Amino acid sequence: MKLIYLISSLVLFSGCHLLNDEKDQVATSNEEISIKPDTTVYTKPSRLKNEYKSFNSRAAINEIAEMENFYFRNYQNGITPYYGTIWRENLAVNDSTLDSPEFIKYCNALEEKPDSMHCTLYAVKALKAGLPDSLWKELEDEHLKTYGSHEHAGWSIGHILVEKFGWKAYLIIEESCQEFSHCKKSFDSKRTYPVWGKPDIPLQDLFIKGKDNLLIENLLNENEFGWGFSYQGWHTWVTRFSTLKECIWYGAPSKSFESGYSAPLFKKTPFIEYYDYGSHVVIFPPKALEN
Repeated sequence: MKLIYLISSLVLFSGCHLLNDEKDQVATSNEEISIKPDTTVYTKPSRLKNEYKSFNSRAAINEIAEMENFYFRNYQNGITPYYGTIWRENLAVNDSTLDSPEFIKYCNALEEKPDSMHCTLYAVKALKAGLPDSLWKELEDEHLKTYGSHEHAGWSIGHILVEKFGWKAYLIIEESCQEFSHCKKSFDSKRTYPVWGKPDIPLQDLFIKGKDNLLIENLLNENEFGWGFSYQGWHTWVTRFSTLKECIWYGAPSKSFESGYSAPLFKKTPFIEYYDYGSHVVIFPPKALEN
C-alpha cells in the first residue's frame, strides 16, 4: 500500500513539474514574440550651432531626421504615412486616379493622412524648415513669377537660391558624363551651369569627380546643409556634410507593403560613392560671417 502511494505521489509530482515547465515555455515563447517599440536612432539629429545667415541648418536637418526616424522605426513591424509617388501609382487599377484595394487597405490602417513623397518634396521639406517664413514666402513668390505654374524642381529652386538669396553653387561632374563638354565650355566662358531651356545657374567653381575628390570632400564637410540636384534636375537631394540624402519615389510605406519594385523610402550615401548620375550641382547657404 505504501508502495502504491509512493508511486502515485511521484507521478503527481512529475505531472505538476511538467505542467510548470510547459507554462514556463509558453511564457518564454510569448516574451520572445512580443515586439518591443523600436527606439533606434537611424538618423542622428543635429545639435550643432547654426553658422548660416538667414537659414537654420539645424532646423532643416532635424525636420527630415524626425521623419526618417519615425519611418524606419515603424517600417519593419508597423506602418507609416510616408510613401513614394511611384509606389502609389504602381498600385493603381486601370486608371491612376482610382484607389486600388491595397491602397485602401493601407489608408484604413493609418491613424493619420497619407503623405505622398518624391525626391523634390523631400528636399523642399528640409529647405522650408530651415528658411524663415518671410523668406520662404519670398521664394515661393519668385518661383511663381519666374516659372509660373511649374512645380518645384531642383534647378528652379536652385536658381532662385543663387540669384536672389546669395547661395553659392558648385558643379561636381565626371569626365565620362554626357554633358561634360557642354558644362565645361559654359563654365570656362560664363562660369555658369547651363540648364536646358532655362536660366543658367552661376557657379563658384567646378570639380571633376575622381580627380578632385579631396577638394570635394573638404567643400562638403564645411557645410551642414546643401541643396542639390543631378543631371539637369532629374533628381533632387540634400547634403549633410559629405553625405547625400535622398528620397526614393518608389519607396514603400512599410515592409508589409513592399513589392518587387519597391524599397525603403529614404537613403543616404557618401557623396563620393554616389554614381547614379554623372553631374551634380550643390548649393550652400551663405555663412553668417561671410560678406
